[in-house]
Amino acid sequence: MNRFNVRKVAVLGAGVMGAQIAAHLVNVKVPVVLFDLPAKEGAKNGIVTKAIDGLKKLKPAPLGVAEDAALIQAANYEEHLALLGECDLVIEAIAERMDWKLDLYRKIAPFVAPQAIVASNTSGLSITKLSEALPEAIKPRFCGIHFFNPPRYMHLVELIAQKDTDPALLDALETFVVTTLGKGVVRAKDTPN
Repeated sequence: MNRFNVRKVAVLGAGVMGAQIAAHLVNVKVPVVLFDLPAKEGAKNGIVTKAIDGLKKLKPAPLGVAEDAALIQAANYEEHLALLGECDLVIEAIAERMDWKLDLYRKIAPFVAPQAIVASNTSGLSITKLSEALPEAIKPRFCGIHFFNPPRYMHLVELIAQKDTDPALLDALETFVVTTLGKGVVRAKDTPN
């Protein structure tokens, strides 16, 4: 496998974890597209915009420089799935509901770039079970990447392989997490919670 080059990351889910993972990525100058559901009222990116604005108010601060919040591109699943094709890493960080995650994976799969790693930030669900919603072409590029809360301050990140994860891909992802994100990595077994 060639060196894993991360030019842009998509974070799926603008909740507490997703928004803070996005913040940590822009802290190290990795461009991010932050996705969430389209807002029912007002601007379609309203949920994400509110989450990005909220990053500037959180304590401890998830952003090294508050103005870096502008480096996070707001997107929604209805209008912007094509942006996934520009991303080398897709991190899913939506609520811990298997049905929601599986539905989202089916929705994004046609748009994921052929070289992109797809990872779930889940800590409570089986990575192998989640992989079942993905096409065969994506399964070797799917794993768990569990950031602890708050992502900027907690040193460890768990990487979790499932039965089809390419070991070289996991090594490349670990290199990115350690050298670019400044984290320590623990390889965990696919055991929920």
